Amino acid sequence: MDALSIFIIAVSVVLAIAFKWFLFHRIQQWMDQDLINGLAEGNTDKQQFLQQHYHQLRQQKIKRRQVAEMLTQLAAEFEQKQ
Repeated sequence: MDALSIFIIAVSVVLAIAFKWFLFHRIQQWMDQDLINGLAEGNTDKQQFLQQHYHQLRQQKIKRRQVAEMLTQLAAEFEQKQ
């Protein structure tokens, strides 16, 4: 193997890992948005409320599992207030 072959293999592996990481995080974002849309049940005020809290929770670096649980609780609290 010459240096060019090794370089091509190394670049391909790095790009594959970067793409996998990007795709994984993008799918997680889609799942979170789908959860918010499902909890909002078409109510735009509730959706904005959940989006705002979602961004606050992500800034606090809370784990995704806990974020989902907290969003579910916040949706229930929003319904009780209404």
